[in-house]
Amino acid sequence: MKGSYPKIVKRTVNLGDLAYFERQPDQEMRAVQYHQDNVVEKFPRIVSLKRVTDSLEMNLFLVHRFIGLFMPPKRGGRANPLGGVTLLTLMSIANSLCLFLLWIEKNDVDWLEVCAVSDSDKAKYWLPVYRYRKYLIDRILNGEIDRDTGNLYMNHIRQLYEWAFKQRRIDKLPFKYVTKIIQKKRNDGAIDYLFTNYGEEDKGIVVTTSDLSIPKKYIQKKISNFVLSPYNQNELQDLYSTRELAKEESRLKVDLSCQCGARACEIASFLASYVVNPDLSGQKIFYIEILGKYNKLRIIMVSRNLMQALWQYMNGTEYQFRLSKWQMQHGSCDGAFLFLNRSGGKIQAKSVGNIIFKVRKELELKGIELERNFHDLRATFATNLARFMLEKNLPMGFIQYKLMGLLGHSNFSMTEKYINFSQSVTFDQQMASWVDKLFGEFLEPLQESALTLTGGNTDD
Repeated sequence: MKGSYPKIVKRTVNLGDLAYFERQPDQEMRAVQYHQDNVVEKFPRIVSLKRVTDSLEMNLFLVHRFIGLFMPPKRGGRANPLGGVTLLTLMSIANSLCLFLLWIEKNDVDWLEVCAVSDSDKAKYWLPVYRYRKYLIDRILNGEIDRDTGNLYMNHIRQLYEWAFKQRRIDKLPFKYVTKIIQKKRNDGAIDYLFTNYGEEDKGIVVTTSDLSIPKKYIQKKISNFVLSPYNQNELQDLYSTRELAKEESRLKVDLSCQCGARACEIASFLASYVVNPDLSGQKIFYIEILGKYNKLRIIMVSRNLMQALWQYMNGTEYQFRLSKWQMQHGSCDGAFLFLNRSGGKIQAKSVGNIIFKVRKELELKGIELERNFHDLRATFATNLARFMLEKNLPMGFIQYKLMGLLGHSNFSMTEKYINFSQSVTFDQQMASWVDKLFGEFLEPLQESALTLTGGNTDD
């Protein structure tokens, strides 16, 4: 059994409708057929020679997530025609389950054990799901993973148990749900319209979570010491003056990060279907829902000018050549990414980040040192947009809410760093002019959103 640890394999599977058995004339065993085929390529399946039954249970859970029989996404059916999560999300879930199964094998436990020896809180921590939570906390403390990753793993395991309970594979859930109030006080002690629950003595947003969540106290110090490094005006001028950014594709990737706050991985996964012809729309800005970090959906704002540039690129000769390569491989243009390599394949996030590496080498020949990286373009977007909204006297509660959503942050503490930084930086006249020009198209929609969120009360 050496080397038989759990692993993920990607196979072509048929998740068709209305299965039935059919015996072929030259075969003794009957084969499964479907009245309607739904063939899925590269479907993740968990394989374990030691825990065959457990792996089969987890694979059935993956199927139910993919076809929408369990926890279908709010917008299911748009990205996945079967109504469930996307293959990218499913791969993330499969990875979490595979790690869980590996831990199960090493510790020889039964994950279906859900009843503690007593009702005390101390007794429940001997259950497998809480022991696994402790294992993840230990990995966080050792610096092997961060807290967000640990919580992502636990979230997928929680879903597995909820599915098992719904399928009557277990008699009860081994964890409890708890209600928390997220509070946010303003410095002046006034009401914050974002974090207010009107008519309640305890003001805040009421959320329901499980006691499997890993507490904030396990956030590593390296995260709390996070330093922002946005580009200044001179660095941006040097950046955009290079031959590398004279290339249409490189410039658009930088624009998506600098103007929209997109990460390198999000740009690599940016779908061509997100791009529309702005001449056929009266919209001043375009809201696009993208798949962000940890497979979370979030909204970014794209200006009309940037959308026009993306539209022109998508209809250019070079991209159409690459798209034809994609179509030859996949049979259609459905699901094609906006940025493809010369072979028509998906680019990697690393190749997006390498743009700044090429720029740095080019500027060094001119005697210019550039210390920033690609991710700092996102910091440039966040600090400049925060400063822009502050200068336009938008309500602080709205600024906090809007920036948190646009950046895709799961907690406010990270967003707060950008806002605090934007308040501490002194913008020179040239930089302020650039920010107004960049985000000027956003002002009216932002003001309308602020009025809607605050109920017309824009008191600071």
